[in-house]
Amino acid sequence: MSLKYEGLRAGLIAGIIIGLAYSTKSGRASLAVGIFLLGVLLAYALNWYYNSRVEKVEDERTELIGSKSTRNAFAVMSILLFAEYLWEYSKGNTEIAMKLLIPLALGAIVLLISQYRYERVM
Repeated sequence: MSLKYEGLRAGLIAGIIIGLAYSTKSGRASLAVGIFLLGVLLAYALNWYYNSRVEKVEDERTELIGSKSTRNAFAVMSILLFAEYLWEYSKGNTEIAMKLLIPLALGAIVLLISQYRYERVM
């Protein structure tokens, strides 16, 4: 079952990437947002379906893994936001770059909180 799940997830991710590439290349911002939101919803639905079919195990180890995964996800998002900030700033789009500072700062705060929670769980 996990091979089927991973295949579906890989296909979904590939579809999202291809859809986003097409919509951004064609200049359709609303289509890009729609594809992204639909992809996120489908990913959550697939994850929910998969998790409903397996027995959940709750212990300290799973809590540690969840905390570490959350911390790593926030770190990746912060890196991507910072890369986007650098990209826009280097192109001379200072207005857009300044707007990116808000989610970048919020991401840094959340990263610090998740790091604190991770250290506390350990």
